[in-house]
Amino acid sequence: MELEKAKKIAAALLSYKSYTCKEVYQRLVRKGVDQDTAELAVSEFCRAGILNDEEYARLYIHDAMVLGMKGMFRIKQELHAKGIAGSVIDKAAETVDVDAYEQLEGYVKLRFGDKEFSDRRELEKAKAHLARRGYSLSEINKCFKNLKITVRSEEF
Repeated sequence: MELEKAKKIAAALLSYKSYTCKEVYQRLVRKGVDQDTAELAVSEFCRAGILNDEEYARLYIHDAMVLGMKGMFRIKQELHAKGIAGSVIDKAAETVDVDAYEQLEGYVKLRFGDKEFSDRRELEKAKAHLARRGYSLSEINKCFKNLKITVRSEEF
């Protein structure tokens, strides 16, 4: 009886949006389902293919890169926080057919355009912003070099 209740709660949750296995488990426990029953319900949903962390990670990576314009480092951190194993994240990242560098270039053009920064500090702030979005420093420097984003020379 308790298992059926847990499955109904999980089905209701999944009818609104996708969740990872860990998120469904945590929500069931928060709703008063005991841990063993919650674990059993989640495992049944996984066996049935209703819950699939690898598919969730693949879709999340694609959407975060294309819509959220985030770098892979930040995406991996977010997925890890959602309870997805590193090996599953890496496997899903390999299957995504989005060019991270191309996404970075698009974001830089959108955010900074053909801007010439007034001083070095402003340029470093822009790079820090991109690093917080999950892009590596080497990607950022390569992008700035290719787009010819520079610091205006200061005259004394």
